[in-house]
This record gives sequence, C-alpha cells and structure tokens, in this order.
Amino acid sequence: MLLILVKSDDEEVARRAARGIEALELLPGVYLSWSPKEKAERAVEAVKRAVVERWEKSGEGPTLEVAVIELDERQYRALRPLARALVEKMGSAMLEEMERLLQRMRSGKTSRDLTGWYRDLARRYERLLNACMALDLEPTIVARLKEKWKEVTLEAGRLLKK
Repeated sequence: MLLILVKSDDEEVARRAARGIEALELLPGVYLSWSPKEKAERAVEAVKRAVVERWEKSGEGPTLEVAVIELDERQYRALRPLARALVEKMGSAMLEEMERLLQRMRSGKTSRDLTGWYRDLARRYERLLNACMALDLEPTIVARLKEKWKEVTLEAGRLLKK
C-alpha cells in the first residue's frame, strides 16, 4: 500500500496526480493507493512535468509538493479504519443514487441521460468494489450495494430491450 500526499494551490493539479492510479482520497490531497509504486511514481512525474511546462510557458503556475510513501502492514492497519469509513460513506451515497436511478428508470421515461447515468454509476460501483477487494475491506454496506446493483442492472436490461 502507498500513501500519497499531494499539496497544491490548484485543486485540479492535486486531483490529476491521483487520477492515473487506483486510490481512495482519505482527505483532500491524501490518497491511499494499492497501485504499484512504479505506476504511482509515473503518475506523479507526469503531473510534475505538466506543472513545470505551465511555469515555463506562462511564467506562473501552481505550486506542487508530492510525497509517495510505502506503508508497512502496521501503518496500513492504522489507516484502515479511515478507508473503511470512507467506503461506508461512499457506499451509502451510492445506494441512495441507485434508488433514484431505479425510480427514474421505472417511471417509464427513457432517455440517453439515463444510459449515461447508469454507465457512470457502473464505473464508480466497480471502482468501489475494486477498492474493497484491494484494501481487504468488507463493510456491511457492500452486501446491500450488491443487492441494489442487481436490481438496477435488471431494470436497465429491461429498458435497453425496448
């Protein structure tokens, strides 16, 4: 596991540093990642290059400070409750969103934005489950998410057949 710390006065730059890796944002600019260290370092270097190019072109740009720290088992266990709480919070919000999507799908109004919403939700659902597996977390919300996802998928299948 890796702990990646990103400090920048430009939030987009900080988010871009974590975009290329699999990670949970525990706090703003603090990421817990299960990506290989080499991949994390490449992502960080790409963002650094982009910041330097921006400074060279315009003479100004964001500040950026990054640290990639390899965690041992004891350090990871200390951070695990934070990751678990974040997954619970994300899962709860996702359950509510799945329910809203189901209601819209069942209302009979089909549209392209429902398909886009479904695909976006599917991508985020998959990332959340991957995080749970990689971080060896099994919060209680995951079972409820899986059940609700089955409903959403069945309803989406019915809509797409029409």
